[in-house]
Amino acid sequence: MLLKRKIASVFLLGMFVIGGVVSAQQQMMPQQQQQKNYSEDEIDLFAEAVIGVLPIQQEAEQKMVSEIEEQGMELDQFNQIARQMQQGVESEGVQEDDMQAFQSISEEIQGIQMETQQEVNQVITETGISPAMYQEMIAAYSSNPQIKQKVDQKLAEQQQQ
Repeated sequence: MLLKRKIASVFLLGMFVIGGVVSAQQQMMPQQQQQKNYSEDEIDLFAEAVIGVLPIQQEAEQKMVSEIEEQGMELDQFNQIARQMQQGVESEGVQEDDMQAFQSISEEIQGIQMETQQEVNQVITETGISPAMYQEMIAAYSSNPQIKQKVDQKLAEQQQQ
């Protein structure tokens, strides 16, 4: 239960650091591209890539949580500061030493994320789709219930094998 809570909290952390990138990419994509229909082969490749990427992302999340805890900060506190910064709110009620710890941890996390992104891109490319196509399909998965249903079905089928 505690691990699930940590992963859920780290999800917020990940959204803080990379959420803006995906959001910006989605805003730049024309609406018609988000409603694109994908072939069965593309959906198969995407599902295969997702299965390959998930363990890498989970390991990165564990590294990020460990980094936060090793530097003596609570995960909830880190996420609270991250939310404040993402919303452009002054770091109200945050002590100077906590802000310094946050900044130090953020630098370490960025390094973990850069390393993770390289690994993820390699796995994606090895499955036969480009990282750009993968990002496009993630956006479609998030915004198009039909694509989500097809991908979820493929993921279920691949996990049974």
